[in-house]
Order: sequence, then structure tokens, then C-alpha cells
Amino acid sequence: MKYLSLLILLFAASAMAQSPVNRIRFNNQDLFLSGSNAAWINFSNDIGPDSELNIEGFRKIFADLHANGGNSMRIWLHTTGAHSPLFNAAGEVTGPGEGTIADVKALLDAAWENNVGLVLCLWSFDMLRKNNGEVVTSRAKNILSNPEATKTYVNNSLIPMVKALKGHPGIVAWEIFNEPEGMSNEFGWAFNEHVPMSDIQRFINLCAGAIHRTDPSVKVTNGSWSFLASTDVGEKNKNYYTDARLIEAGGDKDGILDFYTVHYYDWAKEALSPFHHDAAYWKLDKPVAITEFHPKTTFGVNELLLHDELYKRGYAGAQTWSWTDSNHEKMLQNMKDVFNKYPKDIEIKK
Repeated sequence: MKYLSLLILLFAASAMAQSPVNRIRFNNQDLFLSGSNAAWINFSNDIGPDSELNIEGFRKIFADLHANGGNSMRIWLHTTGAHSPLFNAAGEVTGPGEGTIADVKALLDAAWENNVGLVLCLWSFDMLRKNNGEVVTSRAKNILSNPEATKTYVNNSLIPMVKALKGHPGIVAWEIFNEPEGMSNEFGWAFNEHVPMSDIQRFINLCAGAIHRTDPSVKVTNGSWSFLASTDVGEKNKNYYTDARLIEAGGDKDGILDFYTVHYYDWAKEALSPFHHDAAYWKLDKPVAITEFHPKTTFGVNELLLHDELYKRGYAGAQTWSWTDSNHEKMLQNMKDVFNKYPKDIEIKK
């Protein structure tokens, strides 16, 4: 009997060791991130010089989210770089831009007042949209493709932002990019200028390293557009964001991600769907949260049980897209559902 019991314990320990970690450490708790994307109220102009930050609008969003059981939101910051950070005529970054840090702090304060944590997304593929105009697009391309220009962003804008906001309880993580693959040679879309994925990897590496050294307690992630670029499982898939590949691209040993965030839309069918594959299927070495998807019935998965499906499949979070262009009722019902079922894994305790 003792031998049998020992075998059972060893088997359980082995299973736990092999299973993916599926929570995000936040506020001294291991949480399932359940929420949405506010992303913006004024696209690419919520923060920074001459910004149009609607703090009361964001405060209402955070309050509504919390009232319906949500614990987190994803917010976009520079986005295109049209309004922040501050550039000189040579395309170098000279600072975060007047008011940028204060605006981000105001967002964090408003979120934390409502027991909501924020994933702070710095940049989006939109930074290389051709219709941004030559000035905006060329300087954005410069900080991506020119390592010396990247350093001006890191040293003069990113580090001051992270240093000033260090220790804020409302920060779930800094996210380097939203769907950077959309501006890559390998996957990019026609309306964008393109750079190699190696440039994107280097930028992530240098930014993540700087963040980790400036605030060792904070987490860093990156919002990938699909599992095509976020796993080595599958003949055509490649995880560009492993520790080894990021370090190889940029040379900074601290420049790695703490957890993965991946997006899903139904163009990717069932083959790349987190709603049809457990988190363990992708053979990732870190937690993975699904931080963009539409709140609608998805290849047989009920539109009101999407957060629950991701929870049960071992993911670290579910954040729907988006507050400004999706059905609020469905989003909020998903949050209510998982909160009612798993409150200990969702509720933020101060």
C-alpha cells in the first residue's frame, strides 16, 4: 500500500511538473486574467503632448468591467508614435513627451481605484501604416531597423516611463507590441511598410531587457497576432519569442518575456484555435493568455462561454476585443460567468 501511495504521489508530481503554468502573478496572487481591451478612446492620442485623454471615459470603462467580474484590461500607449514619444528631426527619440508619464499614471490610478490591472501595450503594427504620413512612418521605421535609434527610444523614453511608474500596483505587465507580425517581411499586410522579424525581435529584446533592469518586479510580454508566430508546434509555425531567439536577435540576456500573449480570430480556423486546443498543445515554456478575440460563437464554442473554455483549457487569461467595437453584453456575460465559477482565480484582493 505504501509503495502504491508513493507511486501515486510521484505520478502526480510528474504531471504537475510537465503541465504548463497557467496563471499570471499579479498583486501577490496567481490570477486568470479576465477582461477586455479598452485599447483607446482616441486612437494613438490618449497620452502625451496635446493628448485627448478622456480619463472619465476610461474610469467608467474600468468601473463597468469590475462590476461585471473582470480584473484586467489592455491599453495601448504610443501606438503609432504620432503623438508620443518625442522625436527630433533626425528621427531619434528625445523623451517620452510632455504629459506622457502623467497620463499613463492617471490611467493606472483610475484602473486601480476599480480593482483593475492594466497590460500597457507600447506599440502597434499601426506604427508602419503608410497612411500615417512620411514623417510618422519613417521615424517609426528608424527606431525599429536602426539599433542606435532603438537605444534613443529605450534610454530617453522607455526607461524614464518605467522608472517613474515603478511599483504601481495597477501594472499587470508592459507589452512591447500589438501584432508586430503585421509590419514584418514574413507576414506583413499591404497597408504597412515592412521590416524583418529579426528587427522586431531585437526591438523586443532591447526593450524587455531595459524594463527588467529598471523594474525587476514587473512583467513583460508581447501581443502576437496568432500561433503561426508563437509556437514551434506545426509544420509552418515558429515561435519567434523564445528566450534564446530574442537574445540571439538583440544580445540582451535580460530581454525575454515573462509570459506569452496571443490573439485569435476565426480566419485562423480550428487548427490555430485556443478554443479547440489546450494550452499544453502548443508546448510553450511559459503561461499564455489569449488577449484578443471576438465575443461570438466560434466553431461551435458558445459565445457566452469563451472565457470559460480558455480557463478550462489551461490558458492564463481571456481578454476580448474590444470595448469600442464589440457587443458589451456578450463580453460582460463572459466575465460574469467565469467570475461566478472561479472567483478565487480572478478576484483581486487588496
